[in-house]
Amino acid sequence: ERFTMDPALSVGVSEAFVRLHERGLVYRGTYMVNWSPGLMTAVSDLEVEYSEEEGKLYYFKYLVESDSEEGKPADIDKEFL
Repeated sequence: ERFTMDPALSVGVSEAFVRLHERGLVYRGTYMVNWSPGLMTAVSDLEVEYSEEEGKLYYFKYLVESDSEEGKPADIDKEFL
């Protein structure tokens, strides 16, 4: 089992993201990402069936080392964070 930012992979992952960003194919934005735990991947907005449900949103803050921006991941499942 491997993860994206494992030391053995992180250099290659970082280089790939930098190249994609330089080509304008990846950017930082403020929007929801639809994650499918069953598929273990992100899902297009066109593939999502929305429903209103009561619940809590848990989040935490962290500083991004390369700049002064804050990251604020959020999820309805605090154990996922």
